[in-house]
Amino acid sequence: AEGMAMFALNQGEVCTCPSRAIIQESIYDKFMDSVLSRIANIKQGNPLDTDTMMGAQASTEQMEKIMSYLDIGKQEGAEVLCGGDKADLGGDLSDGFYIQPTIFKGHNRMRIFQEEIFGPVVSATTFKDDAEALHIANDTLYGLGAGVWTR
Repeated sequence: AEGMAMFALNQGEVCTCPSRAIIQESIYDKFMDSVLSRIANIKQGNPLDTDTMMGAQASTEQMEKIMSYLDIGKQEGAEVLCGGDKADLGGDLSDGFYIQPTIFKGHNRMRIFQEEIFGPVVSATTFKDDAEALHIANDTLYGLGAGVWTR
């Protein structure tokens, strides 16, 4: 679960942050319960506060780009497992460029799987066997990096 949570590292504004998660179908429910629990514990806020785990997006333009992809994912029929909107932190941070860490469940042909969002968004899908996992993993125009977590 910790490896998948890395999609929110630096608000997702890192070229090697996970953008797709390809999860074995037989463990999906248990694994995602753990992931969603981990994501629920991410504290958003002022980056100068040492308790903050995730700050604001770098610019209005970046926030708007990410928000457009959240809309695209919903329009394409992806299921929002968590997040999916701006984060309203209130007070002095109410006008900040904060976006909730977002996990979609969908299929690899959706734009949210195929295009770089560069924000705190990851798209999850399942596979049945190694051949299907490799097919999904290689079915993309992009791919700066990949990781495999197994037991």
